[in-house]
Amino acid sequence: MKPKRQPNLLFIMTDQQKATSLDLYNQTGNSIETTSLRRIAESGVTFNAGYCPYPLCVPSRISMLTGMYPSSTGYIGNTPFMEDKYDTVFSVARARGYRTMLVGKDHAYWKACIGGAPEDHPEFMDKIFDRMYCALHNGYQPPEIERDLPEVRPWLNANPLLHQIWGSDVAPWNSDRSVSARLCEVADEYLTDWSTQDKPDEKPFAMWLSFPDPHEFYQAPKDVFDIIDPDSISLPPNWESDIGNRAGYIQFMHWYFNRGGVPEETVLKLIRVYLAMCKNIDLQLNRVLDRLEKIGELENTLIIYTSDHGDFNGDHQLIQKFNCGYDGCTRVPLLISYPAAGVTGRTCDEPVNLTDLPATIADILDWEEFQQTQGSSLADVVLNDTYKPRDFTVVESGVPGESLTMADVKNFPEHRYDVTPVGRWCYDPPHRFGGKMYAVRSKDYKLIVRQDQKAEFYDMKHDPWETVNRIDDSEMSRLILDHYQYLAQHLCRISANSPEVTIAQQDKWYRAGGDKTWSESLPEDV
Repeated sequence: MKPKRQPNLLFIMTDQQKATSLDLYNQTGNSIETTSLRRIAESGVTFNAGYCPYPLCVPSRISMLTGMYPSSTGYIGNTPFMEDKYDTVFSVARARGYRTMLVGKDHAYWKACIGGAPEDHPEFMDKIFDRMYCALHNGYQPPEIERDLPEVRPWLNANPLLHQIWGSDVAPWNSDRSVSARLCEVADEYLTDWSTQDKPDEKPFAMWLSFPDPHEFYQAPKDVFDIIDPDSISLPPNWESDIGNRAGYIQFMHWYFNRGGVPEETVLKLIRVYLAMCKNIDLQLNRVLDRLEKIGELENTLIIYTSDHGDFNGDHQLIQKFNCGYDGCTRVPLLISYPAAGVTGRTCDEPVNLTDLPATIADILDWEEFQQTQGSSLADVVLNDTYKPRDFTVVESGVPGESLTMADVKNFPEHRYDVTPVGRWCYDPPHRFGGKMYAVRSKDYKLIVRQDQKAEFYDMKHDPWETVNRIDDSEMSRLILDHYQYLAQHLCRISANSPEVTIAQQDKWYRAGGDKTWSESLPEDV
């Protein structure tokens, strides 16, 4: 069916959501029953092997908006933020006459007004978005949330349970007072205003609805936490996977997260809280989809749902995210719905990447931009129920230098999993992105290579939870070589782009501890 005019764009993102948190991807436990997301899936395409380009917020978000890998843009850390010199999905939409709106966490163009006032928005943000309502996670919140939900930040900062590596808690408010609910209220208001005041026939909308959850601090509204049946929560299938036959960096991170013996009940509670955070988003989103139906725009809106990266959430006895290629950290939900195309309930099993989204959006919305990105358009599968399978996709991570190994354990003599590493933060150790890493995902296998450390190879068809490293298996040697060749092809293809932000600058930033003052708390020999 031909749309009545230029389609709208609703780009929905979560922060740090693993694909298997949803029943659309996982029916074996530790997943939520979806409502709004199932509505999106049933009116479009579910991508079963969607991967982020980099398992960290800023690099992944910039890649998702530009279609370029982090090693090409040079943005390979959580700072600096993107400068005003790249075409992005929303800058192009604004230039093409769309009514552009940001509701939630940006963390690509800018860090969403942390500790500042609305007038502190960089000028180029106002050139991209007509309307902005920002939100964050953890103990920082922009003025909008401080005004509308004043109880959030003080409780997050004062709760010691939230500041431990495996810490989680139930919030003292119900879902109607959650940040996710407030963002959906604002999105509803913006769409209502647009439909009644902004001459929709002349100016379609492009909204970025970006939730800070389920990123740590791990906390969930009480009423939604109660929905998650504790009997449905179990340790992940790869909880006891063999860590000894993996890269030394993985062994170190496993030690770091678990030293002192994390109790099973602590892990199960955290998984339940994390799923409740995901469930709350799913429930609140129905309000936005209902509004699109009421104003008669659902059919003519391209809807994308995804996350910037995953969260181990107990996989391999790991938590949060870091320089790693495992699915818990890198495989994300990806749903694309454009009801006007008439493609419904389709699934795609081939590996795809968030760098594919700008080209996909451009094809579906008939834009000329993003024809030369490093991603590949997924428009065929969304519009025509057809798709030319690709061989592989790549996740990259890390900065040049050595990754930590078990030899570094001696530098953390006082560390335990339940002691906050620095101040009130629950983040993992310094150099968490030290050492280059690449993960090459084909339809049935995955190769993970790390600078100067043991490589890993997984049979994803028969071992989807990545429990057995097959890198030394002679039966796999031909397949392993194929994946090294895939990686070489990828690196050659993106090598023509020169980093705008120097590798040396990022390496210096990480070695100084990123946005945390690690140097003040570590032994001198680290």
